[in-house]
Amino acid sequence: MTAVGIDLGTSNSAVAVLDADGRPRILTSAAGLTTTPSVVWFADDGIHVGEAALPGLERAPEQTIFAAKRLLGRPIDDPVVRQLSKVLPYALVASPAGATVIALGDGRRVTPEEVAALVLGELRAQAERALGTAVTEAVITVPAWFDSAQRQATKDAAAIAGLEVRRLLSEPTAAALGHGAHRGQDARLVVCDLGGGTFDVSVVDVDGGVFEVLATTGDPFLGGDDVDRAAVELLAREVRERLGVDVTTDATAIDRLRLAAQRAKHELSLAPSTELRAADLATLPSGRPLDFVRRIQRAELDAWAAPLLRRLERPCRDALERAGRAAGAGVDQVLLVCGMTRMPAVATTLERIFGRTPESVANPDEVVAIGAAIEVARLAGDIGGVLLLDVCARGFALSVADGPCDPLIAAGARVPTREQRLVTTTGHGQRRLEFDLWEGEGEQAGARRHLARYAVTDLPEAPAGEVLVIVEVTVDVDGAVRVGATELVSGQRPPLEVVLQAGLGPGEVERLRAQRGVTADAP
Repeated sequence: MTAVGIDLGTSNSAVAVLDADGRPRILTSAAGLTTTPSVVWFADDGIHVGEAALPGLERAPEQTIFAAKRLLGRPIDDPVVRQLSKVLPYALVASPAGATVIALGDGRRVTPEEVAALVLGELRAQAERALGTAVTEAVITVPAWFDSAQRQATKDAAAIAGLEVRRLLSEPTAAALGHGAHRGQDARLVVCDLGGGTFDVSVVDVDGGVFEVLATTGDPFLGGDDVDRAAVELLAREVRERLGVDVTTDATAIDRLRLAAQRAKHELSLAPSTELRAADLATLPSGRPLDFVRRIQRAELDAWAAPLLRRLERPCRDALERAGRAAGAGVDQVLLVCGMTRMPAVATTLERIFGRTPESVANPDEVVAIGAAIEVARLAGDIGGVLLLDVCARGFALSVADGPCDPLIAAGARVPTREQRLVTTTGHGQRRLEFDLWEGEGEQAGARRHLARYAVTDLPEAPAGEVLVIVEVTVDVDGAVRVGATELVSGQRPPLEVVLQAGLGPGEVERLRAQRGVTADAP
């Protein structure tokens, strides 16, 4: 089976392999591009993915899905989803189980996993064209702070696309591999990964080929999309004040303004000023079309983005504190990864935080996919002398009968890891025992994210407190969670039922696989 490395990004994605000579290679799209927009257009004439979907952002924004990665594994009442629902041009609604579903303008509904699967399917097709063989496996990168539900949603998307996940690899670790840290001198690294929708920061020690992640934190709502959104809000206000036209109620106008602001942002990474141009933005009171043109200085964009860039500091400080490092003396290199790190103000902000000049990696949009391809080769035994040691970004806790959370696995614990807790029945003759699994930190369940409710059934009848059950929670190298239960007296493993869980169930995954023509016995 042929495996590839995939960077499934919020804004853009990429796929890479290691050639027979050991050199990494980004596999290009049909248009010869090294990255593929993570955009899907559900048009009247079919589904368009990547570059082919970009026209939909202007023509049919309510049918064109971008930033779906931010929605993976999140319930509809998640604070991030609530924030996104206010600014995205497409609608977000709840599934019967409370998961987030995308409601298209034509009445169709799709899940974020389906959108991600279409992007993964496009990358798989690119790889198969380039390699001339079927591609059935992949190492897929995820933000280091992704929780277990988001990681499972990523695996579900891969399964729908017909890909078996060899490993989910954290993006900062992949970036360090792609940068070649495994071939260089031992170093104490901080990897700052700022992409379209997320910010990751990880403290990584490289020592004799061993990559040890000491701490990882991030901000799930901080990226290039947010800078674009801040610019759009200010520009829309300017259009209203100067020209008397309110474009905020027109999804097409807002998307045209967003694309114009994004182009200007890219240009301002290289030039001190540029011209922002949004043609046919709206209709003036006179009936004439409005072509909005404005000169923008880099200093203006920096000022607009300043409140967002200030949010880089807390995750960086937290990561250093968890790793027991000082900003200056405890760090050898600060590596900048992903497209938003091209913005000069980002590097300036991080230099102030860490007390040293950050280093931009070569091809920051491709380095994560290259690192994933190196991990493919490592898992296959084609690269020796490299060992990856990762940690839980968040802790796990257990609660019984709506009681307080009992911490189970600490944030920063080395993975894979396994812990057990003893729970007991509370009623006479009780044959069913329910408990909840939570992820995050805090003494009360409300401070954590609810992952699932489980029920141990068919327990022996006995007085209250005499039936003892050992609950076992395992976190694997992918950050995915498995739960098991054993009745202590008999040593039997009674049935364990999932009462409530976020995301897609196995039946839904299989249905979506079948829709895409992926058979049950295929990866």
